[in-house]
Amino acid sequence: MEQRTGNKFIRFFVSMKFSMLLLAVIIGVCIAGSLVSSPKSYFGSWWVRAIAAVLCVNLILCSVQRLPVSIANYRRAKSKRIGAFGTWLCHLGMLLVIVSFVAGDMLSEDYTVYGIPGSIQPVADTGLWLRIDDFDVQLRDDFTVEQYVADLTVLDSNGQESSGQASVNHPMSAFGYDLFQDSTGWANTIEIYKDGTFQSSDIVCVGETAYPGDRPSLQVYFNKFYPDFAVDESGSPYSSTPLLNNPRSLFTVYYNGEIKGMDYAVMEVPVRVNEYDFIFRDPTEYTLIVIRRDPTEILVGIAALIMLAGIFLSFYWRPVYGEEAAL
Repeated sequence: MEQRTGNKFIRFFVSMKFSMLLLAVIIGVCIAGSLVSSPKSYFGSWWVRAIAAVLCVNLILCSVQRLPVSIANYRRAKSKRIGAFGTWLCHLGMLLVIVSFVAGDMLSEDYTVYGIPGSIQPVADTGLWLRIDDFDVQLRDDFTVEQYVADLTVLDSNGQESSGQASVNHPMSAFGYDLFQDSTGWANTIEIYKDGTFQSSDIVCVGETAYPGDRPSLQVYFNKFYPDFAVDESGSPYSSTPLLNNPRSLFTVYYNGEIKGMDYAVMEVPVRVNEYDFIFRDPTEYTLIVIRRDPTEILVGIAALIMLAGIFLSFYWRPVYGEEAAL
């Protein structure tokens, strides 16, 4: 009895039914992963990889088991013989897709660089530098965004450079990397004065802080920017348009890590904090660029083509055997 149960389990493990069950589970996992706040750590968890590993083992066993049957059907067929390998190619294609994505997750390089037009930033430790030549948000008549466009130049350590344009769904390629327009936000120049004497000037993006060099414990945190500041009936602030008609910056003052106040800064109007003046000015949109290199992209493409070929052969190029040919 135990042997029969074991045999049934093995037959089920190497069956297409189990493959479909695992695929359904993985689809559910992917749908759930699209809703989490940290998808990279979610898909990199041990249990997600364990499900993918079990599917890989299943596909390998199915492919090994199916290959002699496919060869026999190929020899027996009178026409459309290549169609006998349709199911086997589907298994092989799915296996290669999974292996490619796992390898890509392990071998791919991902970096992010953000800045305003004219800024130049290092791309981690790659030896490359990214200069943002220009950045434009193209709006429709109703002020919804039609496209984000960034003009970029990548420079290497030898002084070579490559220029191009990156927009949503249209990456730029340079030195083996793909550059994607990812997101955008606002930055202000914040000038700091102490008793009327200029101290410093920095470009600060939303989510960053500015502080006097002689008192780093006093920090002004840039919370949010409103290009066209307005207040609704409930008293909640919002931006009536994305145009710079009435810009305000929401900020929070911290001292020794404790919140001391929060307010809205008007451009060019000093914000007084003890003996210091903080002046918000020159609001500018910044862009965030993702720089990526994935050595498995070609393998993913080949795997997808193999799987599509298997699906085509399975449904539209079925082999014709002797009895069918006679009809």
